[in-house]
Amino acid sequence: MSRRALIIGGSLGGLFAGNLLRSTGWDVIVFERAHGDLSGRGAGLGSREGLFSALRRIGIVLDDSIGIPVHSRIALDADGTAICEVPVRTVATAWDRIYRVLKQALPAECYSGGMQLVSFQQDDDKVSAVFADGSRAEGDLLVGADGMRSTVRHQLLPGLEPSYAGYVAWRGAVTEDDVPAAFCECARDHMYFCFPEGELALSVPMAGTNGDAGTSRRRRQFSWFRPVDFAAGVPKLCTDASGLCHGVSIPPPLIRRELIDELKAQAKTMLAPQIASLIAAVEQPILQPIFDLESPLLVVGRIVLLGDAAFVARPHVGTGVTKAALDAQCLTDAIRLAGDDLDAALERYDRERRGFGERLVARGRQLGAYLTAQHKPREQRSGRELYRRPEIVMPEFG
Repeated sequence: MSRRALIIGGSLGGLFAGNLLRSTGWDVIVFERAHGDLSGRGAGLGSREGLFSALRRIGIVLDDSIGIPVHSRIALDADGTAICEVPVRTVATAWDRIYRVLKQALPAECYSGGMQLVSFQQDDDKVSAVFADGSRAEGDLLVGADGMRSTVRHQLLPGLEPSYAGYVAWRGAVTEDDVPAAFCECARDHMYFCFPEGELALSVPMAGTNGDAGTSRRRRQFSWFRPVDFAAGVPKLCTDASGLCHGVSIPPPLIRRELIDELKAQAKTMLAPQIASLIAAVEQPILQPIFDLESPLLVVGRIVLLGDAAFVARPHVGTGVTKAALDAQCLTDAIRLAGDDLDAALERYDRERRGFGERLVARGRQLGAYLTAQHKPREQRSGRELYRRPEIVMPEFG
């Protein structure tokens, strides 16, 4: 009789875990709290070979349309003049492209939407999950892949909360048809950065939504990092037109129109025109307050944390989705190699992935130190914080 894994969270981490465990003979079911398809969420992704390797291991056939080659990273002055170019070859893909192929690879009977986890219990042999509709599920393993605000982690490690980084990102994506042709022609294979004082804005190419890598279907993403006070500024940004504050995030359609108009006006005066043109063209930007998180342990009995439920690094490191894929791969390999000794497998997973996650979070904080410093009084900032521009790194924003 095959073992069964209950996977909480139907985003990328949960889909990687479900597909990879299933490929080794496990019975899996992925529970996602949202109804319907998630492919409208997310934006551009920086990729690493480990991401594509995990997809191929699942049996997903990849073609060139999965990503856009990026040849270099170019820093722009305020007037749009290139002031620095770093040749770095990589591939930029898109959250929705990865989500679709993972969701299609998982049989429909292995995925259940509209299932909000309420609680779980475990003993030496089994774990059971209770959902808001009153239903229960039982398995040999429960994988918490339910993101930064993980219900699983909250119950497993009460009191552990994400740490606010001191800044937010305004994000969005447009098709190349929606921005000036001259910009698309010169920018199509490059990442662009500009550095208004104390801030960082960038543009990244993205794969098309329908698998067509042709010019008319390609997209470009922007992300604009801006220091915002947590106590007063974030609640103000997350308050809708009716006066309701949504906490530390807000659904994009509820962002107040005056905030969007202000963002576009400021982009026109503060950013290089190549990036400002993207912000001007986007209909519905996304607001993302930036947090990081590190869990002191990833395994308690038969409960496992994976992906953003375990560690959240700032998006500057550009490996969040790749990390989730590698977490799922490590878990699968540890279980396969340990045979019937599930405890040994989970101990190995905790040891290997916790160390990696800690290093990744530390690297993200290092790269974001310049932006974090903008909340300090100017006289308290070090010379490095005052004058050092952020290192040009591959962002993720997934």
